[in-house]
Amino acid sequence: MRTLTPRTLTVPLLLSLTLALGSCGGASPAQGNPPPGSGGTPAPATAYTMSGTVRNSTGQPVAGAQVFAGHTAYFNTNALATTGPDGRYRVSVREPAGSWYAGGTVEATMDGQTYVFTLRPDSSEPFTGAQGAVRNLTWPLTGTRPDGGRYGAPITVYADFFDPGLLDWLPDIELILTPTGPRIDGSPGVGVRGKVKQTPDGQEGLVDIALGRYTVSARYAPAGGAPQTLRIRPRNAGEFGASVASRFVQRGSGQIMEVEVSRQ
Repeated sequence: MRTLTPRTLTVPLLLSLTLALGSCGGASPAQGNPPPGSGGTPAPATAYTMSGTVRNSTGQPVAGAQVFAGHTAYFNTNALATTGPDGRYRVSVREPAGSWYAGGTVEATMDGQTYVFTLRPDSSEPFTGAQGAVRNLTWPLTGTRPDGGRYGAPITVYADFFDPGLLDWLPDIELILTPTGPRIDGSPGVGVRGKVKQTPDGQEGLVDIALGRYTVSARYAPAGGAPQTLRIRPRNAGEFGASVASRFVQRGSGQIMEVEVSRQ
């Protein structure tokens, strides 16, 4: 039997917890049945219940997402549910008494690689179990998190080790991402073009890229100067070429792609 340990939460900590992964242990029994209502009609709040729908970036329902109700006073006390084919979920928040907040994650596989994404609830406000709440969540592929981070992935750019002078070119290097298929949530692919800039980890690259399939190319594009095509490859792997197929990897709670460019 678990001993419940009271804790005090500040608002920043609450927001941070909302982004936490839904794989936390110590879950209360889940109630996985979808909430009442049909079609696009939202269900009203029901006492001792948190319910809602998970949708992707284009508003389509997401099946198999893991949603949790986290208790604001007792550490590692979560009630879990999995969304059905219609994206709906329902979870009991009857015990222990007190207030709760919503969060969740979704796993998705692309090209044999499994990724874990954080869901964004439509409200980070806690609610009492006796009141219950409707909390709809979105699977965002880009955008700013409440903690200032990004939902999208960075693409980090490294200069060819054997061409140290290329480091001076990095601020004027442009990446071009041409979609070759849908994004990981099934939504249509969108092209991206941008100059590299400093990423949150202090490297150079692009930030907030929606996971999908792309052909990635690079060029040197100084202001007022003629652009020059660069060669590119995955970092420390294979031969340099005119372009490279995107390959994101899971790193911690996010994703990243690393490429290397060369003038030779």
